Amino acid sequence: MTRGLISLVPFALLMQSHVLKGANAFTKTEDDVTLLAPARGNTCTPGHDILEEDCIAAATSVGGELRDGNIVVGNWADTPPGCFLEASDKTIHYGRNPGSVNNGRFQPVCVTPSEEATLLQAGIDMKCTPGHDFLKEDCATAALSVGGNLRDGEMVIGEWEYTPFGCFLGEDKAIHFGTNVDGKNVGNVQPVCKTAQDEARLLPAPWSGAKCKIGHDFPKDGCAAAALSVGGKLRNGAIIVGGYPDSPPGCFLEPIDNGVHYNTNADGVNNGQFQPVCMVGELKAELVPAGQGTKCKPELEISKEDCVAAASSIGGTLRNGKFRVGDWDRTPSGCFLQKSDKAIHFGRNPDSVNNGQFEPVCIAQEVEAIIIPNLHEGTKCTPGYDFTIEECILAGAAVGGKLRRRKYLVGDWEHTPSGCFLQFNDKAIHFGTNPNSRNNGYFLPVCKPGPIEATLLPGGHGVKCAEDHDFSKEECVTAGKIVGGTLRDGKFMVGEWSNAPYGCFIDPSDNAIHYGREMDGINIGAFQPVCKTAAHEAALLPAQPGNACEQGRDFTQEDCIVAATSVGGRLRRGKYLLGDWSHTPHGCFIEAKDKAIHYSSNADGHNMGFYQPVCMY
Repeated sequence: MTRGLISLVPFALLMQSHVLKGANAFTKTEDDVTLLAPARGNTCTPGHDILEEDCIAAATSVGGELRDGNIVVGNWADTPPGCFLEASDKTIHYGRNPGSVNNGRFQPVCVTPSEEATLLQAGIDMKCTPGHDFLKEDCATAALSVGGNLRDGEMVIGEWEYTPFGCFLGEDKAIHFGTNVDGKNVGNVQPVCKTAQDEARLLPAPWSGAKCKIGHDFPKDGCAAAALSVGGKLRNGAIIVGGYPDSPPGCFLEPIDNGVHYNTNADGVNNGQFQPVCMVGELKAELVPAGQGTKCKPELEISKEDCVAAASSIGGTLRNGKFRVGDWDRTPSGCFLQKSDKAIHFGRNPDSVNNGQFEPVCIAQEVEAIIIPNLHEGTKCTPGYDFTIEECILAGAAVGGKLRRRKYLVGDWEHTPSGCFLQFNDKAIHFGTNPNSRNNGYFLPVCKPGPIEATLLPGGHGVKCAEDHDFSKEECVTAGKIVGGTLRDGKFMVGEWSNAPYGCFIDPSDNAIHYGREMDGINIGAFQPVCKTAAHEAALLPAQPGNACEQGRDFTQEDCIVAATSVGGRLRRGKYLLGDWSHTPHGCFIEAKDKAIHYSSNADGHNMGFYQPVCMY
């Protein structure tokens, strides 16, 4: 330590020190502490200093030793502030001078930054994904953690054109920081980036047509970092870019060598040989109940990279802000929650056996669910169409339900439906275990959908579904797809349009599925309502004089369009023809020459032989 200050400060005062004895409450592990290299100016980054009372335990965890059983404390000018080791003998010190500067002979002991670092491979244009760059003051610590070293004890800083912006390692692993935001990696340096925690996932198995969902694609400049985080490799140090017709659009791996590719062809179709790399959000998780030996099926296991995002989506939390990873033998392997506090864990021991205190988190199978939208007393699911307690979270989420304060609410209530349901006011997901409970009208049962039969009406002015033949908003997408509807850019269109019918309908210009919430909306003729198929099937009688439906076999005026459409009828110029004709049959019929749908209110009308009655059978 510098003695050049003796002339200014009495030597005894300069070197005055005292000792701190005894154990303290520091409980961090070696993984939580970083020992920096002995380099001029090296110090902990702001916010990563070790407290004086924690210094002994922290420094001991990285190889420090007490001098004669004591920590050495002082106000030196040429040591780093805070906790450090003297490089020559690893003795533990604590510097109380916040303005001191490391002369290069001391190793700061620091709290490991919460952001883990990933060392990318050297490659042309290789750089960190936007938002995953380390700040200049964090670069040395991050780079040291992935094998970097300080050249002559210092980080090299420059404004180079041929290196990436930010933190990187040179060919000799020397730590650099590039300040040129337009710098371009020519392929000989390795960017040091913040690990993309829980942001990328690899679709578990390639299948024909597999691709990321809309909005879950990585951009080209984010593909390399994302793919490397899930096991990808750069072939000859570079990402392979092309406009392939037989691979998925966007970022993907070729399984034979995990080579990272990016397909610029938006119309590319995966032939089943490639694995898309997608943003997390694609993954849906379900919670398996805690029980002796319970675990995920092998094909439904969630990776460590996906575990936090998946588990958080179903109520998991980080205990003290930390993701717990270990080789336990009494927990399930893979991703799981501790039952007592929902803390998120990942078990790396493939032979471990759940002792019943842990809840495995698994990839969920696709769930289709509907809610019974009518708020009436006693509403519940039809027997046989109930979801189990294990299925309820995912089923509830599929129809807009949410976990209230991240909790799945299970109880033995008397005033709710039994089984899975949502509370009307906030859509909180519940499960009622009381089989004798009765819905008081404030809860929405979540049920398995029964077979849906849908009819697509022709477009026409004022055309809408008959009363009680509307699909609910929750049923609309499924019903719309049955009759050829699609999602426009992957989106279900919901709005309050005055010029469209209420309920479920399709825009025939692109078959996009819509749901109109405007009860008084009037179809201007450009939209085709999607309606529940009439309970009675329709029969078309031949066009013969006097032919009419038998008494009690007539369709109502409201049901006529649906019934007549099912037997080949159509709207003439988009219009439903209503009248009080005397020369036609009473009720619903089509004109034989052009199949135009009519309804006559004249109970005494007599078929002249040109019309085909539409009757129930």
